[in-house]
Amino acid sequence: MDLISSRTINVTKLALDGLMVRQKAITANTANVTTPDYQRKDVDFESQLRDIIDKDDLKEYIKGQNSIQYNPTSLDMVTEQSANSGLTPQQSRYLQSDICSDYNPQITDDTTSGSDSTGNNVNLESEMMSMAKVGMRYNVLANLEAKQFKSLSDIIKGTGM
Repeated sequence: MDLISSRTINVTKLALDGLMVRQKAITANTANVTTPDYQRKDVDFESQLRDIIDKDDLKEYIKGQNSIQYNPTSLDMVTEQSANSGLTPQQSRYLQSDICSDYNPQITDDTTSGSDSTGNNVNLESEMMSMAKVGMRYNVLANLEAKQFKSLSDIIKGTGM
């Protein structure tokens, strides 16, 4: 494990971005609660985030399988292991790839909810509950991000660890 891991920072940043897009969708839904034929908007970014985490896990696994084991008793052993721990070209390309490049939370129409007589499928109470949930999740992730940066700052200043 790295002393300073950016995984938590990266994942929380992506999740915060997704929550921001979801908040925009909820805002549009509440603003159009009485608009005829309006279809509520929704955002699914969690599946994309899960894929990114799985890909990062795979990268860490590949790195672990191809790392050099330190053996202080024999320099020849380290050299021999490094010669045998080569990555395949596919693994090398995968390790160099940007696994976050496809992350793009999109606002989509939710056609699964039932419509009222005007064709509008927004339920104001549900939207208000969703807005509260998004706000709480955003605050939790923002606090987590702040703690990560505080820890990083403490390490740089020499006051942490």
